[in-house]
Amino acid sequence: MKKLLGLSPSKIYLFCALSMFATLGAFWHHQVNQSQLDRLTILNQGIGTCFNRISQTFTAMMIKDVQSPYLNRGFMGLSDECLNETIKGINPFKKNVGKGYETLNQLISEVHWFHEKITKLHGPLLNNPAAPVVLGPLTDRFGKMETYKMGLADEIDATTTQLRAVQMNDELLMGSGLIFFVLALTLLSLQDFNRQQLKKEVEREALNFLKAGNSNVGALVDQLVDRALVGQGLAVTAQIFRDYHGDLLEKMSSSRSESETLPRPRPMEETREPAATAVTEVAESAAGVPAHKTSLKEVLVAIQNLHPKDTIHMSEVRDVQLDVPYEAFEQMLSAAVNQLLLRKGEQKKIMVGNQIHSDKSVVNLFLAGSTFNISELEFAQGGKAVMGDGIDMNLVILKEMVTESGAQWHLENKVDRTGSITGMNIRFSLNRTPKERSKLVSVMKGKKKDLTRELVN
Repeated sequence: MKKLLGLSPSKIYLFCALSMFATLGAFWHHQVNQSQLDRLTILNQGIGTCFNRISQTFTAMMIKDVQSPYLNRGFMGLSDECLNETIKGINPFKKNVGKGYETLNQLISEVHWFHEKITKLHGPLLNNPAAPVVLGPLTDRFGKMETYKMGLADEIDATTTQLRAVQMNDELLMGSGLIFFVLALTLLSLQDFNRQQLKKEVEREALNFLKAGNSNVGALVDQLVDRALVGQGLAVTAQIFRDYHGDLLEKMSSSRSESETLPRPRPMEETREPAATAVTEVAESAAGVPAHKTSLKEVLVAIQNLHPKDTIHMSEVRDVQLDVPYEAFEQMLSAAVNQLLLRKGEQKKIMVGNQIHSDKSVVNLFLAGSTFNISELEFAQGGKAVMGDGIDMNLVILKEMVTESGAQWHLENKVDRTGSITGMNIRFSLNRTPKERSKLVSVMKGKKKDLTRELVN
């Protein structure tokens, strides 16, 4: 179901169009076949009517009812005309009838001969009803005509059965098309519902940030906006925002650090004698305590050298100092790389990239063509490992390393603009090393000799 919900709306709209096209096409074909069935029914009834007239003529001749209207030339001419009209009705779809068209032609020929024979025998009987008449050939000819009529009826029935079978397939296609059309509309509705739920969740999270006073934290805002854009299917826009926002925060951080290192001018007080000023500066870290200085690129190069060539590819990695012990960070990244190597296919590389924010740096390890399962994603979000859930022990160890180092991590399956999963990604969020700055300790003002004496003492 998740794969279906992950389909792009354009594909679902195309599926809707194809389903509706199949339904309408099947309906049109069904109506065409129904029209042929109606014509075949009329044809069968017409043949039956015409042959009944011939039977009436044959019966009158057999009982020698010489005054019967069925033996009139006009009546027999109408019987011939009836069969001629019947063959005109079968001409438009004679290919569908098969041999029935030839059978009808043979029946018309036999009827014409039959009527000619009746005319020859009827003339002498009018003059002398007791005259002997040989009716044996006439009986054989009527039996032959009856055989043709039965064969034609069988051909019409066979064609009718075929058309009804095709109609049944058309009805199945119409039903399937309507079902798929309704399913596609339902899928679009579910996708829209999920997007609305995601919007509400993002808005709720943003409101929580405002209430907690975290709306000015660059890393949190970055992740929030990124999640909102990806949830709306704007993966490329989200990537552009990440790059732009990361550069913007870095520039703002650099400008703020430079402005804080400069001493602020203080207003000079008037003195009666020439005065001098002595300034003493002491270097401290921003937090007042020593911080770790671990180079991201140095750790990545060390890990890259431990694996075969082209296993790890660093894509636009910008070096940054991280406030984390070197060994702990190296072990954590090495464990993450080993976790991805377990699912690495041929010709696949582990892509490493980073994003720099004002107080944090985000490191991404991406492997295309593979995915995390649901248990692994839930475990990374805080769930407990359960036997049989498919969670590797290396992943459990990696989670403990991340917890001990004080960093944050996140497992996810990346998607493209169409909503298709492109690969698996491990993201680490670590604090940057605070930049050292000069702090003004004391400012003394007075005469030069007094300042000299004070500094000597």
